[in-house]
Amino acid sequence: MGVSDKPVSQITESDLLALIAEKEAEGKTLDYKRDSIGKGDNDKKEFLYDVSSFANTLGGHLVFGMEETNGEPTNLVGLTGIDPDQEILRLEQMLRDGIRPPLIGVQSVRVPLSGDRIAIVMHIPKSWNPPHQVTYQKAFRFYGRDSNGKYQLDVDELRSVFAFSATAAERLKLFRIERVAKIVGGDTPVPLEGGGKIVFHMLPLAAFTRQYLVDLNRLWRDHSLMVGVLRGGGTPLFNVDGLFLASHTRPASRYAQIFRDGCIEVVGDLSAEANNNASVPCPAFERAIIEHLYRGKQLLQHIDVTPPIAIMVTLVGMKGWRIATRSDSSASIFDRDPVFIPELVLEGFSGIVQDECKPLLDAIWNAAGSPRSPNYDDKGQRKRDDI
Repeated sequence: MGVSDKPVSQITESDLLALIAEKEAEGKTLDYKRDSIGKGDNDKKEFLYDVSSFANTLGGHLVFGMEETNGEPTNLVGLTGIDPDQEILRLEQMLRDGIRPPLIGVQSVRVPLSGDRIAIVMHIPKSWNPPHQVTYQKAFRFYGRDSNGKYQLDVDELRSVFAFSATAAERLKLFRIERVAKIVGGDTPVPLEGGGKIVFHMLPLAAFTRQYLVDLNRLWRDHSLMVGVLRGGGTPLFNVDGLFLASHTRPASRYAQIFRDGCIEVVGDLSAEANNNASVPCPAFERAIIEHLYRGKQLLQHIDVTPPIAIMVTLVGMKGWRIATRSDSSASIFDRDPVFIPELVLEGFSGIVQDECKPLLDAIWNAAGSPRSPNYDDKGQRKRDDI
């Protein structure tokens, strides 16, 4: 198993030594660096060209601490004389400062080696919004990658990359629209109760940029994470789309569908909670979204899906509904159906979920005519759920 076949966080010294044994040469998805990146401007530019070339093409890995001859790895020498954590911070800061638009989903790890040495492996995913330009010191260059390594993109190739970027974004939007249309039309894995619904999507951007399949058998064997995403339910079942889990009631009040490409869809009926008052109970619906996201991140990590992840919330059948709080019964009314809340993109899995959810929850309140969620204070900190 090569470095490209496993999550970067699980790469070991054995995996790196296997690159030497198997003579895995540099190319479209792999590059070796014997030493850390120097502090000179030319060294920094070459590093940025390397990383952007991966993002603009198929994605790939940079391995620091690997000696190579004519592109073939020959010796895992490791890096010495550096603090690996500080070095990773330095490298990622270079990316933030020197590439536009910003890269999302880059992951860097230290790999312990024998003899108290370390290597650093950086994974750069294929971008969903290319092309990325190196802007450091006004370089303003675009790079791609082929079997011979990086090269500067010409005008025709740039047109192609721009077209691909638009296509990937459109695919993501189209997926959401088609799924909501099916839900509205009753084409769901199980019959649902009628009335207003919240549709929650977690969409790995990799699913819309390349052929991408996950091992759903792992969730079927141990479905505790799927139960967590749904906030209840029984035993998941396979269907043509992947794997789904529904609440015990019939018709169901909610279900979770995990697609074969790692996309997550959770649909929850609000009619019972609204008590026929055409109102969204707050903060209950906010807690549900936070829980879906928290458990969804755990689930995606479990099946080795990598960021970035688009988070989308859609409100269905709720035109004329309001958001109800204990302290305020004034009208905050949704004026359309469905309501497509603007998407949120997660760059990684390590963020604090309550903080990550704030822009999404604010946008829901905006859609109902309010300035922001009242469950966060003026500093953006989550309050106790007692509103």
